[in-house]
Amino acid sequence: MKVNKWLYFAAQADEAALDGSDDNICIPADSLISINPTANNRVTLSFKSMINNNAGAGVDTVVLETVVGDAFEVANAIVRHINASVPHDGFIVVANDVTIQDPGDASLLPTYIHPSITGVNSISIANWTHTQQDVGMSQNLSLPTVTPADNGTLAVSSIYHISDVAARKWYIPSAAATRAGDWISVLYTANIAANLHRFETTTDANFYPGSVIRVPGVGGSRVGFTDVSTTNDNILAIQGHATGDGGIGTRLFFRNITGTTNGWAVEAIVEGQGAASQATADTLFS
Repeated sequence: MKVNKWLYFAAQADEAALDGSDDNICIPADSLISINPTANNRVTLSFKSMINNNAGAGVDTVVLETVVGDAFEVANAIVRHINASVPHDGFIVVANDVTIQDPGDASLLPTYIHPSITGVNSISIANWTHTQQDVGMSQNLSLPTVTPADNGTLAVSSIYHISDVAARKWYIPSAAATRAGDWISVLYTANIAANLHRFETTTDANFYPGSVIRVPGVGGSRVGFTDVSTTNDNILAIQGHATGDGGIGTRLFFRNITGTTNGWAVEAIVEGQGAASQATADTLFS
């Protein structure tokens, strides 16, 4: 009889804290898609999604902390254990950070499949995505999120409808911590008056060079304007004005085109408010 092999991961030191799939998980070994370094001391294991089965669904990931430069040793050990004839029960502990047993609080030693693994950085399960049949929209769109929290980080594969007229700042997640092809869509459903809205990268030094902000011209009263990002431009600012920028219909589309540092490209089309007669001044990359 075929033995189905499963890979076990636990990301908490206290066994009593293992209360969700972001803390510990056991994944079929045949769901493993890839093993790759995402830093010189970090290896990411990508798996077929356990809650999505439609084409283009996101992957589940387990990120392991490792000795610097030992991505090969870690990948080699995991593959060897998967392909080995043992264990006979099919249960393979890849990385278990638990050091406090529950109940009793007895001390345990963490368990790793190879000494180059030093811990579990994170366990991430892809959000549910919807097919065209599910929601009557284009494939794989998340449900809209109305106005993200101020100073919050926007989530990939999400549509944001912004109706917040206060001054706000939002962050774009690390390009290297997300995947090539990941995207974020933003649509303004209200005028922002004279307030400043900023979209800023978290760890990347800049948006992908060549990203564009476009302000459409309006008749003879509003001159069209474009700003193209260069290196060190990690902020996209929209400065609202009662007769200028920041109007309903302003839209931004972020796409991670490399999956590596500085990989977020953005195209922004900034609509006007009121008479839209005020020239663009502070809507730009910086």
